[in-house]
Parts: sequence; C-alpha cells; structure tokens
Amino acid sequence: MRRIIRTEALCLLARPHRESSKLAFFLTPDDGRLVLNARGARRLKSRFGAALDQFATSNIIYFWHEARQVYTLTDAELVCARRGLAAEPARFLAAQQVTEFLLRTGRPHDANPPLYRLANAYLDRLESATGSPRGLVGSFLLKAASFLGFRPELRRCLRCRLPVDRAEPGEAWRFDPVHGGALCPGCSGEGASARLSPAEVAELAELLHGRSEEVAGRELSPGQLGLVLAFVNHHIDPLLLNSFNWQEL
Repeated sequence: MRRIIRTEALCLLARPHRESSKLAFFLTPDDGRLVLNARGARRLKSRFGAALDQFATSNIIYFWHEARQVYTLTDAELVCARRGLAAEPARFLAAQQVTEFLLRTGRPHDANPPLYRLANAYLDRLESATGSPRGLVGSFLLKAASFLGFRPELRRCLRCRLPVDRAEPGEAWRFDPVHGGALCPGCSGEGASARLSPAEVAELAELLHGRSEEVAGRELSPGQLGLVLAFVNHHIDPLLLNSFNWQEL
C-alpha cells in the first residue's frame, strides 16, 4: 500500500546518493526519523532548494510504502533555514551535537512530538546564542533523555530524598549516571563518580527544568557535561556521539 504523507520535518543530515540525488534524514513529529530519497536534488534547478540543508525545517510531502524503509521525497517547502548556525564555529558544533543525538536515537515511525518541538526550539535558541553554547547542549540532552523516558533526579538525593537546596555549601555530592540522580554525602559512599558541590548539582537541575532562554549562555564545565553524557550513554545504548569528541572552537 502506498500513501502520500504531508508533514513538517527537521533535516538532520543529507548526503549524496547516486548521480543526482540525495538521501535526506529527517525528524518529524508524527513519523519519527525518516530516510527519504530526494531524486534530482543535486541538480542546479532542484525543486528542493534549501529544504535539504542541515538544521532546516520544512513542510514536506513524501510517498510512504509499507514494504520500504527509504521513501521518496516529492516536495519540500522551506519554513526555517537557520543559516546563522554556520556563521560561528561553536554554535555550529553545538547544533551538530543536537542533530547527531537525534540521528542516533530516532527510530522510524516512533512518534515523539515533544522531542521534535524541543529540537526546533533549541536550534532556534542556538542560532542566536551568545557566549558558550555548552549549557544549551547540556540542557537539551537532559530534556531529550527525559522525553525518551529517562529523567534524572537532580533536585534531591536519589536515596534519602534530601533536597539539594538544604545542603551545606561545602558538602561533596555525587551524580550517579547508572541510577540517574544526585547523591548526598551520606548516601554516595566512595563511588567513582565525580564530586559536585550543591551549587553544581543545582545548576544541572536548572538545565533540566529551566526554559531555553533561561539557560542560554549558561557556562557548563566540561566535567558537568561529561556527567550528562555518561548518563545519556548509559541509559540510551548503544549511543556513540562522535561530535562530542571534536575540539570546541
């Protein structure tokens, strides 16, 4: 059975395919991640235009067939190009990290509208970000993991439920990536996870629960981002995010 489907879509990646076509990887709100064959997209007068540019959001039309995994893209109307992401290396790297996460975790026909809206909102915020985008990336990863069913506990101790805001400033808390939460000194023991001050735990909680405009420009230490990645990598397996190995410019 073949159907014509119209939907909004975020282009995560497009690569050459055969002589004149492209394979485009899209995230959609209702059909999850899709791989679409855009025939003739590499020709000078392609009808797809900037809709196949990475980070662009477009309204697309494609043919769905139950016996196929790669569908045919027939039309695309650009909604938002986000060309500003390529204007600054740090913003471009951060956007690559967001889209690579979506490429690795997305599955065909696995609809997740909140995750789709989150991705578009954070790419919009990254395009206009000033200062370090690392806080936005950490915030996106924590929220995206939550939308995939893995929400960490960052406002209180995972075991005894002591609120972080009642902790003494000099205490050494820990974040347990395996169990997904913060541990107070009395519950953390001598684990191998990195030590965090209560203020650093509170900062991670703000990234998880705060709005994108509130965390934009927030500085996040490499150690804090490493803990977020350790949590995501443990609970969403296998997940190899190569873009986080690139040197931040």
